[in-house]
Amino acid sequence: MRLASRRPGTATAFVDASSGEVLFKVASDDDGGLLIAFRLYDATGSLVAESEGLDRFPLGLTVRCSNDELLLDVPADPSDHIQYRLYNQTGSLLTWSDGARTKIFSLLRMEGSRS
Repeated sequence: MRLASRRPGTATAFVDASSGEVLFKVASDDDGGLLIAFRLYDATGSLVAESEGLDRFPLGLTVRCSNDELLLDVPADPSDHIQYRLYNQTGSLLTWSDGARTKIFSLLRMEGSRS
């Protein structure tokens, strides 16, 4: 997923289908400004990091867990790809992407919306 390809006023949410919890959300405001929200767990189901709702990260953002596994990498350059590994609160891997390839597992639900 690239940040630069977002249409103004749209959002994509990555949802744990078993609990309904939104783990990652990428949105753009009406002017095309990019917003990100996240709640990141590691492979043991421990909460590693969370945002306080949708926010801007103009300098990018990298989140790693205690064993140095990359959970989220949002580049400062919106033309670059986001990398992520999304686990739920039981430690199940829902999806991962290295920027070039993406794997989606059965417990992930993706929801798109327009404002």
